[in-house]
This record gives sequence, C-alpha cells and structure tokens, in this order.
Amino acid sequence: MKNSMRIIAVGSIAGMFHFISGPADAGFSCEGVDTHLTKQRRVEYARLIAGSLGTKIQPSKVDVMKYMQAGTWTVAYASVPVADPGYFFFETSAGTPKFKDVWGGVADKSEAPEIFKWATKLGANKNIASCFANTVAID
Repeated sequence: MKNSMRIIAVGSIAGMFHFISGPADAGFSCEGVDTHLTKQRRVEYARLIAGSLGTKIQPSKVDVMKYMQAGTWTVAYASVPVADPGYFFFETSAGTPKFKDVWGGVADKSEAPEIFKWATKLGANKNIASCFANTVAID
C-alpha cells in the first residue's frame, strides 16, 4: 500500500491492523454476501471478537457495527476498548468461527485491488474479499 499504511501489533491479537475504513466503488461489490446484522449476530460476534483479543474484554464492551458473511467466511466491523475499530475476519470450520486476522484504518479507492488481494491471501473467498474491499476503500 501507499504511505498511508502502518502496521501495529495490538496486545496479543494474532494479526495486524492494516489501516482501512469507509465505502468504495472500485468494481468490487457485496453481491452474494449477507450483510444483515441481527441482534443474534451482534451478540455472537461481540463474544468472538472479545475472545480474539487475548486480553480480558467483556463482550458487552465490543460494539459490532457491520457484518459480512459469504460461504464459510465472516467479517465483523467492531469497536473495542483496547484498540481502534477494526474488521475482524473469521472462518468457520467444523461449525465454529475461528479468528483469522483484523484490519482497521483508512484506504484510498485506488487501493481496493490490494485490499482484495490481502483478503484472498488470508484465505477469504472472492465474494467476501470483494465486499470487504468495496466497504473499506473510500474516494
């Protein structure tokens, strides 16, 4: 990415924050992606995100604001008390979502292809990677 990228290790999170946030239209879309954030999903992913932080954070302190799910992959955008808001990536295996990585910050619309590539290298399917890139890259 351009000079706007900074990498920060936060606590014992098993990933990095790549700074990204906002909406975009770089040929990427959320077609085929479930973006409906229900109360049940908000509660479930607040618990999963709190557990992924490696520090004692109560799920009630995690504010899940966005949700994307396609196939076995889910991305939840949340605010946490120990770091900047981020997009938390989970892959469901054997019925249980497993934390994979987190991304947060701001990116330019022109960086959407790099964001898409980052998500697919993580293992995310093309639908969720496309929706994620569309969501986080701004004009």
